[in-house]
Amino acid sequence: MYLSKLEIFGFKSFSQKTTIHFNEGITSIVGPNGCGKTNIVDAIRWCLGEQRSGALRSDKMENVIFNGTATKKPMGMSEVSLTIHNTKGILPTEYSEVMITRRIFRSGESEYLLNKNICRLKDITNLFMDTGIGANAYSVIELKMVETILSNKAEERRVMFEEAAGVNKYKLRRRLALRKLEEVKADLTRVNDIVTEVEKKVNSLERQAKRADKYNKLSLTLREQEIDLCQRELALFNKERISSREKKEENLTIKINIESKLSESEDKMKDVKQHLAEAEAKLKVKRDEVTQQREKIFNLQRQISVSEEKKNSLERNVVKYKQELEELKTQLEKSGKIIEESSAAIERMGNELTLKNEKMDNSEIEVGELKVKLETKRNEVKAHNQILVEQVKEITNKENELANLEKQIELKNSTISKANKRIEALTNNIAKTVGFISELNDEKIKADTELANSEEEYLRKQKEKEELEKKLSGLKQEELDLKTLINGLKDKIGFIQTLIDNLEDISSGAKALLENKEWMKSESTLLAYAGNTSDEYKFAIEAALKNNLNNILVHSFEELKKGIGYLKENNIGKAGFYLTDNGDSEREGFLESLQNFFTRRKGKKLSKESGFICWAKDVIKTEKKWESFFDKILNRTVIVDSFDSAFRLRQKYKAFNFTTPDGDYLENTGAIESGSLSKGSTSLFGRKQYLDKIKTELPQQEKELEKLQQTIKETGDKINSIDLKVLSDQGRMLVNDLANIEKQIAQFEFEKRKASDEIEKIRQDIQEFAAESNGIDNDRIIVSESLISLKEKMEQNEERREILDTEFSSVEEEFSFAVSELNNLNLEYERLLGEERNTGNTILRTKENIETINNTIKNRENDIEVSSKEASALSDELKSDDLTRIELEEKKKQLLTEEETINAGYNEIRVKINNIENEQSSLRKEREKVLDEIHSSEMKLSELGLKIENLKEHIKESYSLSLEEKKYDDLDTFDFMLRSEEVNVLKQQIRNLGPINLLAYSEFEEEKQRFDFLVKQRNDLLESEADVVKTIEEININAQSLFMETFEKIRENFINVFRGLFNPGDEADLKLEDNVDPLEAKIEIIAKPKGKRPTSIDLLSGGEKTLTAIALLFAIYLVKPSPFCVLDEIDAPLDDANIDRFTKIIRDFSRDTQFVVVTHNKRTMEAASTLYGVTMQEEGVSKLVAVRFNEDLSVAS
Repeated sequence: MYLSKLEIFGFKSFSQKTTIHFNEGITSIVGPNGCGKTNIVDAIRWCLGEQRSGALRSDKMENVIFNGTATKKPMGMSEVSLTIHNTKGILPTEYSEVMITRRIFRSGESEYLLNKNICRLKDITNLFMDTGIGANAYSVIELKMVETILSNKAEERRVMFEEAAGVNKYKLRRRLALRKLEEVKADLTRVNDIVTEVEKKVNSLERQAKRADKYNKLSLTLREQEIDLCQRELALFNKERISSREKKEENLTIKINIESKLSESEDKMKDVKQHLAEAEAKLKVKRDEVTQQREKIFNLQRQISVSEEKKNSLERNVVKYKQELEELKTQLEKSGKIIEESSAAIERMGNELTLKNEKMDNSEIEVGELKVKLETKRNEVKAHNQILVEQVKEITNKENELANLEKQIELKNSTISKANKRIEALTNNIAKTVGFISELNDEKIKADTELANSEEEYLRKQKEKEELEKKLSGLKQEELDLKTLINGLKDKIGFIQTLIDNLEDISSGAKALLENKEWMKSESTLLAYAGNTSDEYKFAIEAALKNNLNNILVHSFEELKKGIGYLKENNIGKAGFYLTDNGDSEREGFLESLQNFFTRRKGKKLSKESGFICWAKDVIKTEKKWESFFDKILNRTVIVDSFDSAFRLRQKYKAFNFTTPDGDYLENTGAIESGSLSKGSTSLFGRKQYLDKIKTELPQQEKELEKLQQTIKETGDKINSIDLKVLSDQGRMLVNDLANIEKQIAQFEFEKRKASDEIEKIRQDIQEFAAESNGIDNDRIIVSESLISLKEKMEQNEERREILDTEFSSVEEEFSFAVSELNNLNLEYERLLGEERNTGNTILRTKENIETINNTIKNRENDIEVSSKEASALSDELKSDDLTRIELEEKKKQLLTEEETINAGYNEIRVKINNIENEQSSLRKEREKVLDEIHSSEMKLSELGLKIENLKEHIKESYSLSLEEKKYDDLDTFDFMLRSEEVNVLKQQIRNLGPINLLAYSEFEEEKQRFDFLVKQRNDLLESEADVVKTIEEININAQSLFMETFEKIRENFINVFRGLFNPGDEADLKLEDNVDPLEAKIEIIAKPKGKRPTSIDLLSGGEKTLTAIALLFAIYLVKPSPFCVLDEIDAPLDDANIDRFTKIIRDFSRDTQFVVVTHNKRTMEAASTLYGVTMQEEGVSKLVAVRFNEDLSVAS
């Protein structure tokens, strides 16, 4: 495999399309400084995929496009194509010749082509992977790269070794695996966060489920004991009611007459209401019929609109299909004509082919005869020419000898003149070079300063970016914490809002009244929602208010009666009330006033006792209208620090109630409630206010989150604004500039030393040339006399040759004319044959087109028939629907008339009902007077009845059961007080459980399944992480093994090549850094020419360092040969002795490797088989001149 051709168009200084043909072996590119020869190397590197503009000696990639000169306009694009012969199949492709093309436009767009097909850069990179060819591989070597190989930058030096070892694909796989490992870890972190949250929720739901289970067990025990207690109380109340009912019967006789009249009136009312209900039913039926009729009309109208639109669409389709049919028939006629014309053309061409074939046969016979005649004449001319050749050779030798002698004389004189001029020019160049060296040293000092500043700026920015990244990490953690808090608040708001909306923990009676507020005239509320307190006193206040929390606060007795009436009418249980306007505002009595006075005195004394915290009413937060209520209900309630303090103070102050922050409550009646409360439970008291509080807190926290996210964004923007790559690239550019300056200084020093040596040598040569010139002049006179005699004999033979040439030319013209005629006949025959084939193909395509058109015509005729039928059917359907709509409109008018008639009868019945209600009102007033007289006798019975009703309502409300009457023999001995205390203990235990989520178990099962699924996902991620880690370990093992194997081969080759370049006894070696991963270890180069013991390769001379780099290059080559290699002025630091070593080794390797060498050295040029000269005849535009030895001079296309 070798480079075959390079085509450059618009790249840097090559404005015209330039083609360079490469041969196997060594090709040398030469030219003066600044002519653009290195641009050829840049073109090869760029075409191979170079992405670093600095490597192409440019600030940005668009600068490689020809930028114009004083006389030429800038170009809009640049294109380079590289052709490679792949005869050995080194490249992984089936093609024997591969062309790679790269283009770039001034807009910044670029293209890559492989064999003129668009491809990606990755495709080209993959094509050359592990072949030794590439933009950054050792297939393109320049002087700076040689120094880089020997520098202390281990990363750049390793590239050569890794390319030779073929570990790039392993490193790529490892990078991909590491990236996947990071993704898996990120997913694992995210899943762990979710698992943690879900686990908390599962644990919470599990606790709630256990509490719900305990609640169910306690509720079952409470149900059994409370039902038994209520049944016994019912039996006791029934026994007392029997005796009370007998007394009541005596008092009922008085009101019988009034009730009899009232009953008659109610019967009459019942009949009238029955008639009213019947009228209402008829009116409702008729109104429903009217509504249904309207719906029918609306639906029918909508159906008519849809059918009309569908009919119109079908008609449009029919028109469109007919137009298509006309077009298809026209195409069919055209296709028939084409077939007729093509068939006639084929017949005509067949006849012509027959005639041409006959003419070709005759022409071939004539050509054969002329060929024999021509050969005879050629042999005769050749024999005479041989005689002339011998004479020409002899004359030429004499002339050459004479010319050579004259040229030698001229050359000696010219050489002496040029030598003197050369001495003068070299003297001037030395003076200029000294000036250039001085200027470059100043530039080097400046570049060193800029590089130091750049490195300092890079370190400062790097530190700043690390600090910002650390700050960003902390801010993101704060963001996560704040989001968790906000989600918690949202969950709390949702949970508490659900409790309030569902009226949880509120009795069924109170819940029914709060859900249906028709009975209220003014604003009423639940006691639990009327006030609030701080969290530290929440349990204390709730314990003090106890069962009063479910009481509804009402403002008037009228509202109270309506509320009770609503409960009884709808049979929905009992509810507690508190009448805020109950007459307490009237002047209190003397005894009550005196009692309150002593109570206040005891209260002042109590407030000074140890353990006293505050009065319960003082920590209540409420609206002004409820303040008096809380003052009354908590007037004698004290908050103390502990249960012991409460128990001690109650012994001394029996008129007061005591409560503690833990929820202990000691009532002045002697009742005690104590135990433990869940700190996480939601208190009923102040629930609404607590919801308002966290609703206020939520937007504040969300606002904080927005501020934090803005800070995170600003910090991220700051991090993104610090582009370390730009600073790194700037530093790299400064390093490159510094290296270029050092390279130029070394070049100028070398040229200065070389010029001095050359002046001394020229002065010695001038003396030798003057002596040699005199001896050569004597030889010139002898040769001149011999030449005159030979030319006379030559003239006689020239006359005979002219006669023979004339005869041969005549025969040759006849033969050429006959051959030309035969070729023309062949061409015409092939042309006719091609036309015949094309015309046949045209007929086939046209027939296929006709078949397609016929099929389309059939389809369109079928579509027209189907669409026409559907449109006709829809027209009939529309007529039928329109008639139906008219009938429905008539029916609607009839129904409206009937509705008006029924409504008139309904209004007459309403008038009758009003009259009967007035009559009943009068009778009820008379009965009220009678009831007032017998009220005292009914009180006992009412009280018992109310107690019985309360028992039944309580059981029905609590357990949805009807209380059954049973007979008991032990009613007189049964301890009702003990059983009642047991029931109260069970209720308190249930209350202590706090809010119960009865759906907790199902929610727990659902979340548990989700938790198990997430745990499975986490386990899968852990397995994936382990697999990736294992894959990375396997990649490392394979890459390390391959790298070490290749490294040992390179080391062995380096030692041998180094000794071949220097001396057999010289020392050279390669060493890897100890105790470090071989894939990351530094590579140390040891080079000790004979007689030297440098501690570092930096102490070697420029030539020795260059030869060391070349030795390493070819050591790598021996492991994995690159098919071609481009060397850019790497021989600049070498003297003549080292140049000979250099040319010897590239000659040796050129048997298997193609070399393209950019050089200024004459000895290197001598080693090349092909020489290209780069010139710049027009400023800013490069041109090429090619020389192949033993061939004529030619200008590259």
